[in-house]
Amino acid sequence: MLTRSKKAKPPASKGSSDGGYYYSRLSDEQKRVYLLFLSCLRNFSPHLKISMRPLAEFSLVFNAILLDNPMLFYVSSYTIASDLYKKKCFITPVYDYTYSVASDFARQIKKCMSKFDVLIDKSELDKELYVHDYCLENLRYDNSHPDHAHSLLGPVLHHAAVCDGISRFAKCAFDYLGVKSLVVGGKAKNPLDMKMERHAWNIVRIGGKTYHLDITFDMTIMDKIKRYDYFNLPDKEIKKDHVIIDEVPKCDTSGNDYYATHQMCVDSINDLERYLEKELKQGKKHITVKIRNVPYSDDITQQVVDIARQQYIRLFNNINTIEVTYNSEQMVYEIMFM
Repeated sequence: MLTRSKKAKPPASKGSSDGGYYYSRLSDEQKRVYLLFLSCLRNFSPHLKISMRPLAEFSLVFNAILLDNPMLFYVSSYTIASDLYKKKCFITPVYDYTYSVASDFARQIKKCMSKFDVLIDKSELDKELYVHDYCLENLRYDNSHPDHAHSLLGPVLHHAAVCDGISRFAKCAFDYLGVKSLVVGGKAKNPLDMKMERHAWNIVRIGGKTYHLDITFDMTIMDKIKRYDYFNLPDKEIKKDHVIIDEVPKCDTSGNDYYATHQMCVDSINDLERYLEKELKQGKKHITVKIRNVPYSDDITQQVVDIARQQYIRLFNNINTIEVTYNSEQMVYEIMFM
């Protein structure tokens, strides 16, 4: 039986609120249920008695609560009993941990979040980039701890999680930093077999504009090399290899992805020649470039290889080993002169 001290405070997080994006999508009555249900969960209450509603509506509200509040890592489901005579429902949350254990985990989460205190005076974009890079440097995509892999406990306790856990951890960090964000549910292409699989990522609001941010995909493209292929993409670009299932805010601002803002984009093969010449003259041996407005083909990749070789020979009068890796969906090329 779940018990707790009457004086104990429920686990909470700096930046948490009584509502979020998914709350905002609900009807007025659903919002009322949301707030009652949320209060129940935050207080580790064993039961919630509420007027009868359609069962599907409780499921909708519960999922909205979990998406808006990653700090509710300690609850996974609920049971419901309906009194048909009194028109009442009795909801019994299923808590995965005792209050004491959950409170200890909450303290560890807060300690982890305190690492982001160095960003207190930074811009929203700086905060987003820091969280993205922190995940790439400190986390790994791993389901070796399945009990925690789908919540922010995976990243905090084991430095490992799957897409659910990574996106919830990112949202928790953004909540802590005061950056608006949400977890997006959908599907994405598995790079190994190109089949669509269930996936989760984030949408962030930076400078008044909304963008897609898929930290998991950036994390898993290449070992030991930071990638930003899915950093602040608009809808039209994320949809090249993602399918959005939830109703989410439109992301219709182009040109603010990482590669564009760092002048690492070209719009044609001719532009690529000039770009590689400039980078090589600066002594760079590892060059990243995103080719915009050009659909992928094997011929394009061969042209990239040929241009890289020709530019190196022209500038240095010798041949060198060249390794080219690329993301064919987002048209991002890594060119390494060995």
